[in-house]
Amino acid sequence: MWVRRADSPYGNDLDRKSPLVFMHHARLKSQKRIVRSHGTVASLGIALALSLTDAAGAQETLNVATWGGAYGRAQEVAVFEPFAKKTGTVIATEIYGGNRSKLDALLENSETPVDVVDVSAAALDALCNSGLLAPIDADALTAGANTNGEDDFFPGAVSKCGVASMAWSTALAYNRKAFRTAEPTTIKALLDTAVFKGKRALPNNPQRTLELALLADGVPPASIYTELGTTEGADRAFAALNRIKDHVLLWDKTDQPMTWLVEGKAAMAAGYSGRLFRAALGDRNIGILWDGQIYDLDAWAIPKSSKNKDEAMRFIRFATSPKQLAAQARLTAYGPMRASAITQVGKHPVIGVDMQSFLPTATANFQNALRFDEAWWGQDRIELNQRFAAWAAEVRAAEAARAAERKAKANAAKDTPAKAAP
Repeated sequence: MWVRRADSPYGNDLDRKSPLVFMHHARLKSQKRIVRSHGTVASLGIALALSLTDAAGAQETLNVATWGGAYGRAQEVAVFEPFAKKTGTVIATEIYGGNRSKLDALLENSETPVDVVDVSAAALDALCNSGLLAPIDADALTAGANTNGEDDFFPGAVSKCGVASMAWSTALAYNRKAFRTAEPTTIKALLDTAVFKGKRALPNNPQRTLELALLADGVPPASIYTELGTTEGADRAFAALNRIKDHVLLWDKTDQPMTWLVEGKAAMAAGYSGRLFRAALGDRNIGILWDGQIYDLDAWAIPKSSKNKDEAMRFIRFATSPKQLAAQARLTAYGPMRASAITQVGKHPVIGVDMQSFLPTATANFQNALRFDEAWWGQDRIELNQRFAAWAAEVRAAEAARAAERKAKANAAKDTPAKAAP
């Protein structure tokens, strides 16, 4: 059973049994050092006991809590199996599927077997502020390695309690069939319905939609949240959205924007990078516009209650090494958060596609990127949320009215008697 990353906006990207990952995973001859547990901590203990019996002797064991799904499979291929092979450590995984209540219960338990956790940036900050995570030794990340040290990580990757491994993003995709004379090259195309005609599929949520509006209106990434935090900035965001109000389709499910794009219902759509990657692979008419992407992070962290902090740190150092980050990115199209890993990504090991053009953090794609600030949204944004809800209601009502009008015209055309031939 694979558990969904249900509380994440990109959860459905990760819970699919992607053949791109599974085909490669099938090539592994052995997973003897990796033990999965999808239930409670007790079930993890049972799995761990079985693993120790199978592993012939008392070996070091590291318990890793992670997401599962295709993302977890990629971790097995790119990180867990190589680490186990190199060190002899048994890896036992607890699949918590992004469930914060389950993760909190694991970390608040002083007897928890969890030694390492893979968490979202928002969860990392919250858990760190709650004192549930151990501080990270940044110097240990590159000790003895031939790298540029901590500076090799992108800004914000290394924090007090965690080390970011991968970036995913919200970016724009477009259907080339809708733009035969010229393809969009900047985020400004989102608001230009005169040149780039057609519907825009946007999240039915102020988060990311308002940021995209300001980015498309020319606000630089560094100023987005400062601008959006003012009355004038909020007015500017909604004024920008109003310019394309009659061209907006709002989506609630993560599969909708790419489906609408492929079917031609939308000409341009904001979607999560993993789904954009799969859509572009499945349909050569789908292009990706990385300018103005909004990225977020996944990070490795060590619970404060971990009984195995030294081995946990050794694992994190291995998992965030350029080689391992590149290996995982080749399978997932997620962006490594280390500069020296980018050039090592190369082609997908199964389908042979050059992955550089699909990585959020690739040099060409990362030039005008905005890091999503969930902490900013976590503050009192009631008025902004209410204002967006009212705007979205107007968009849906207008679209429903247009649909009703189209249906009425179609029915009228069917009821009109055909003229007799002369």
